[in-house]
Amino acid sequence: MLLLSPCRSMAETKYMTFNRPADTQQARYVIELMTMAYKELGYELHIIDFNHQSSLAAANNGTLDGQLGRVASINKKYKNLRLVNVPLFEFDLILLKNCQQCNFDQIANIAIQSGYPAAQNYLDQHPYIGDVIRVKSVTAQLNLLTQKKVQGAILLDFLLDTAHPSFDANQFHKEVLIPIKSFHFLHSRHQALIPKLETQLNKLNKNGTVHLLKNKYNLN
Repeated sequence: MLLLSPCRSMAETKYMTFNRPADTQQARYVIELMTMAYKELGYELHIIDFNHQSSLAAANNGTLDGQLGRVASINKKYKNLRLVNVPLFEFDLILLKNCQQCNFDQIANIAIQSGYPAAQNYLDQHPYIGDVIRVKSVTAQLNLLTQKKVQGAILLDFLLDTAHPSFDANQFHKEVLIPIKSFHFLHSRHQALIPKLETQLNKLNKNGTVHLLKNKYNLN
């Protein structure tokens, strides 16, 4: 007699595991978009709680399957990560500073958030000889700034808006440093999936799904 296993469909399910990002509208958008794209390829997105500070290293060593959304330059340091070459969304890297008249390179000290390479990449690419204070949260950055323990803070605009939506940035001089695109990354063992994912993401953009999702999460 032929016995059918009730677990057959579960056994055939393929998972892609990523760390849970900070809960922002951008993160929710990326999760829903990538869930759709992976589903078309027969994969289910598995989002797990994971220390954000070590998530890039974990993706690079294969503990995670990649990164949901990161800046393009991360694979210069994390050599096993491969970029899926379809931008997911764009954000602004901003500078809040206590001194309105001072230029970027005249600021004595700057606070940046560790775990988000965008700020460090900017500092690497622009001459800066002041002190860099690395902290673990936007809140810590703002505390240092309001207490005048640093003259400036470099932040991702959407993280600031999410962590402190009522924060009055007008008390500081705000400068948009650069717009930055976010991309999906996979570990090199999933290299063969990249062109397929790019095809799916382009299809979702062409059929209007991306536009609808961006409207849903107020990203347009």
